[in-house]
Amino acid sequence: MPETAAGEARGWRTIDELGALVGAYCWLEHRIFEVTGAWATGPIDEGAELRVWLAAISRRHGVLVGRWAECLPMRAGIEPAALVTVPAEPKELAGAFEQLEMTEPGVGVSALVETVLPWVGGVYECHLAAAIPVAEASIMEVLVEARREGLAEIRGGRALLGRSPRAGTPSRHLAEVFKRSFTPERVTPAARPG
Repeated sequence: MPETAAGEARGWRTIDELGALVGAYCWLEHRIFEVTGAWATGPIDEGAELRVWLAAISRRHGVLVGRWAECLPMRAGIEPAALVTVPAEPKELAGAFEQLEMTEPGVGVSALVETVLPWVGGVYECHLAAAIPVAEASIMEVLVEARREGLAEIRGGRALLGRSPRAGTPSRHLAEVFKRSFTPERVTPAARPG
């Protein structure tokens, strides 16, 4: 019986499935790290508080990249770094991050706090709900930590945006891109079909 069919029969993910998920999480966290880091070090009209918040967010997501990299499976003939790739679905995800990165920070932070971070938290929550502790304990540990800290980031970001008179809202086009890209029903790489 092939490994994938055996995993499905037992109800848990195979090492290849886990490798693909963790690799996608590494890619995702790395993109958040890059985007928020670029905003933190670039020109910001909104003030020092936003710059400090962005630098902290960037650092945290950079740490998460490392935590996910530690969870990548080690197998003969497979380089773990080769598993770190953009998820196959949704196809717009890489482009959505490119658009987000080119957005002015005050507007981009709104998209990050109201769309991106809640979506990431939803993906992690979905994976947690379907995880089997005996096979995914180390992954579950990172998921729990990432989810908890992500909720704190969202609260902090919303408070920051509420105090900022210059905070913007994403353009209608950018909002639509993220709406399509971050729809929870479409982006559930950790969910098993019912």
